Amino acid sequence: MNSSAPVGAERATETSAADDERSSGRSRRRPWLWALLMLPPAIVAVHLLALGAFASPAVRLAADDWCAAARIRDYGSLGFIDYYYFKVNGRLVYHLAQLLVFFPEGLRGARVLPFVLIVTLTVGIFTMLYLALRHLHWRWPAAAAGFLAVVVSALTFFAGNAVYQILFWSAATVTHTLPVVLGIWNVVILMVAARSPRRWVRVTAVVLALFMGFAVGSLGEAFFVVSGVYAGTALLLALLAWPDRRSRFPITWLAVWLMGMLVGFAVLYFSPGQALRTELSYRQEQPPLLSVGGLSEAVHGWLRSWEIILSQPAYYAAIAAGLLVGLLASRAALRRTSLPFAGGSWTLPRKLLVAVLPAVLVVIASFGVIAGLRYGYGPGGWRFQRAWTSFLIPAIVTAALYGAAAGYWLGRRGRGWERNVAVPAMVALLGVSALFSTVLLGSIVPRNTGLVHQMTVRAKAWDKNNGAVERQIREGKRTVRFTPTPIADSTEPFRHTTQPDWAAKCAAVYYGVAKVIPSEEWLSTPASAAWREKYPGVR
Repeated sequence: MNSSAPVGAERATETSAADDERSSGRSRRRPWLWALLMLPPAIVAVHLLALGAFASPAVRLAADDWCAAARIRDYGSLGFIDYYYFKVNGRLVYHLAQLLVFFPEGLRGARVLPFVLIVTLTVGIFTMLYLALRHLHWRWPAAAAGFLAVVVSALTFFAGNAVYQILFWSAATVTHTLPVVLGIWNVVILMVAARSPRRWVRVTAVVLALFMGFAVGSLGEAFFVVSGVYAGTALLLALLAWPDRRSRFPITWLAVWLMGMLVGFAVLYFSPGQALRTELSYRQEQPPLLSVGGLSEAVHGWLRSWEIILSQPAYYAAIAAGLLVGLLASRAALRRTSLPFAGGSWTLPRKLLVAVLPAVLVVIASFGVIAGLRYGYGPGGWRFQRAWTSFLIPAIVTAALYGAAAGYWLGRRGRGWERNVAVPAMVALLGVSALFSTVLLGSIVPRNTGLVHQMTVRAKAWDKNNGAVERQIREGKRTVRFTPTPIADSTEPFRHTTQPDWAAKCAAVYYGVAKVIPSEEWLSTPASAAWREKYPGVR
């Protein structure tokens, strides 16, 4: 009897330990099962990105592309840079980028560029978020960063009204999409170099900041404003942490980045081409930007821009995706960071600053872009939605991070609730967030599939027309028949009846002929009605 008691107790202990192990295994597996909720919206986002990436071969010349490709062929590299800097817009690095796009193989660079933009933006956002989340010991930082990266990239390229201009039209992507990609990758370089003990890594990062800042400043005005707002704010916060030696390198990097941008923007702003473009934009009488009337117009354009943006339901998928990530990560406490910008006690004013500052920066940066567009392009400049990418990418990232912070806060608060309340509430929040983000992302799939189909059809028609023009040239003709193939409301030869028909002139230069005239095939279509009405005797 006495000898059997320890045996029973031992068996009970073993059974209890096995039950605890099974329970621990279930508790470890359950979060991974919940994390599968990220898969449906991620699959839709990846589908959109793949749709755009594999549509790259269908890119053909459109609108300003005719002029860039023609003048590179006609003037040569140095002549092209000289012409654009002194007579068109003064964007020095933009002209260098256009050379890479269209020289020496014509359309090869234009076809590869959309694929490169999608990959570099998505990987850049992933790397930036992963480094930050890993430092905070965020639960599954790679999964969370990857999920948010594909969602943000998909929304950036495909949620707005100017998808073709933002992704497939090199005249716009080089000016307004590429600078944001460069900015994100330079933030990644800063994060890596700041944590590296090697001196050569930091020196290299500072030198790159100077050159890349110059490139961003001379690529275009829009992202110059956005980057200036964010880098200037970061530099101010870094200066407040000056007593901490770890803040010295970020201060140096940010100061050099801002200096490079200012030099690049000065090269752009004081160029003869910039002066001519501004003069053409201001032919009509209008109030100066800093007058009451000018500011009123800028505010109206800014409000109207956000009205258009917020009317697109798909953008709200960023908040839902962030909420899903925050809820899933809330089972583990965050690491207390030792960064000089975030260390110390978290007082109420400091918490309010962290909560409000990201939204304030989005407001300031977006207003700066709209006001700058009005100054550069006249009262209607705010309508150039392709330039909104400069502030939309930071805005979408900010929305996703707000969603993640809200989800994390709700999840941590829910841990103190009773189990019969906390579990159903968490299940409902996770399910709604996953469903909401999936449906919103899915809502933009049909129209983007339609755009890719239009591009494919246009590519075949463009190639057919190109072959017909080349046959006429081989026959010795100097005036050739041409069929315009507009897409996304682009300006093509004969597309608009206003004079001068600059697109037709650029097409003639591209083919090396004296003049292009409408083909008989195109003249027989309804698309040529306006042109035939203005030129009734032409056949």
